[in-house]
Amino acid sequence: MIKRVIAFLLTAAGLAFGQATTNSITVTASRNANVQPDQVVFGVKVDAPLTASRDDAVSALQGSGITLANLTGVTTVQQYDSKGQATVSLIEWTFSLPVAIADMKSTIALLSTVQTSNAQKNNGIAISFGVQGTQVSPQAQQALSCALSDLIGDANAQAQKMASAAGKGLGPLLAMGSATVASTPGVLFASPVYTPVCSLTVKYQLTGF
Repeated sequence: MIKRVIAFLLTAAGLAFGQATTNSITVTASRNANVQPDQVVFGVKVDAPLTASRDDAVSALQGSGITLANLTGVTTVQQYDSKGQATVSLIEWTFSLPVAIADMKSTIALLSTVQTSNAQKNNGIAISFGVQGTQVSPQAQQALSCALSDLIGDANAQAQKMASAAGKGLGPLLAMGSATVASTPGVLFASPVYTPVCSLTVKYQLTGF
């Protein structure tokens, strides 16, 4: 599937100052990269009393491989009884743990062990976890090679159409941005879509003025 985002820039002569500016068209072409996710992302929540610190939350996950670097958010949760009365306030610490897809089963077992061990301490801290989604690892993204010739071909085709629509001719290539790879993260316990994207921005001269 090809997604193209087109930006059209057309400048006219600067009559007020008697100067002519360069007439150009700028096109950004992008393609979804054909690469398979190689990691599964676990979302882990630690519900703790208001008196608990960040270090307490991380300590509760000891043995899971989760560190402070995995922390993604902190919220306060108010619990209510059947009559709508507030009962207990908690701090919810959220963490993200990416692991290789091949390690998914062993990671579930590991997190379950940590969860059970913490529950036996009866310290008011509760741990829950779930699969957040999949993603392409930074290593795989770095190894991804964008097909520059394909992106240029897409940009040329779109630029030609837009130049023709404006009644102008498409001149030489003036500038070209570098191809990039990006991904879109999701939210905790949702099903995010991690899509590496190769994109290229090209600027062309317009003729026929």
